[in-house]
Amino acid sequence: MATGAGTTRAIAVISLALLAVAWGAIPLFVRIETPPTHLVAMRVTLGAAVLLLYSAATSKLSIPRVSMGRLVVLGTVLAAHWLSFFLALNLTTVAVSLAIVYIGPVLAAVFASPVLHERTDWHAFAGLALAVVGTLLVIRPGSGATAAGVAAAGISGALLAVIMLLGKPLASSLGGLTVAAWELVVASVVLAPFTVQAVRFSSDAWPQFVILGVFFTGVAGVVYWSAMRQLPVAVVSVIMYLEPASAVVWAAAFLSEQPDAAAWLGVGLVVAAGTIASRGTADEEVVGAPEIL
Repeated sequence: MATGAGTTRAIAVISLALLAVAWGAIPLFVRIETPPTHLVAMRVTLGAAVLLLYSAATSKLSIPRVSMGRLVVLGTVLAAHWLSFFLALNLTTVAVSLAIVYIGPVLAAVFASPVLHERTDWHAFAGLALAVVGTLLVIRPGSGATAAGVAAAGISGALLAVIMLLGKPLASSLGGLTVAAWELVVASVVLAPFTVQAVRFSSDAWPQFVILGVFFTGVAGVVYWSAMRQLPVAVVSVIMYLEPASAVVWAAAFLSEQPDAAAWLGVGLVVAAGTIASRGTADEEVVGAPEIL
């Protein structure tokens, strides 16, 4: 039995690591001529369809009336987060975008105490300080950072922190997969006008739509929540920080973005900051959750 459980956990670790590395490739499918609004709208719509079908077959989709308002807010914030993130990827380098956005989980760890009334120790604040230093290294003058790109990434990172803080209590009461499915439904309704535009005017981008929506959102959500049932949240938190690190590698290989040594160091510090901050809350589920939550 112990061997079987160990094998299951090993498969979960490998699956999550591959998922994080795959998510790191998302910028490759965003740097195209299709407007970010179309990409995000189709991503949430197709992702919602996959998760709804899977959830309907494996678990309950019903939600208490008292949770509906919070899910509407959560889905709306998710839509804004992805819009600003995709916009940032088109305005500045991948390294700059990811380094700034991934301050979000660290901020969530810091604010877990006043917002969620969870114990927060020095790890969270040490992680925040380290993340700030790392980000400053990445966006320093001459790094290729643009003011508009930094602003968009900053908004996206702040919204990511809000998503984690809002989503944590809902995921605890309703189940993470159910919350992920319904927040995507809300986001798809919010972005419905852009979905119509995407179908009408961006028909040549269907390969990107399917990759981003079906695989990177729908299937990825199933893989993530399946692994979450097998692993401690702290382990998941550390593994998911492979995403920003791998994103820089993907960009260097396929987008001709070659960060210098200082930028690599900065990204490394942000990754380390997230790992440290994940040790700073009594319930570490706040930190390290992926952006689909």
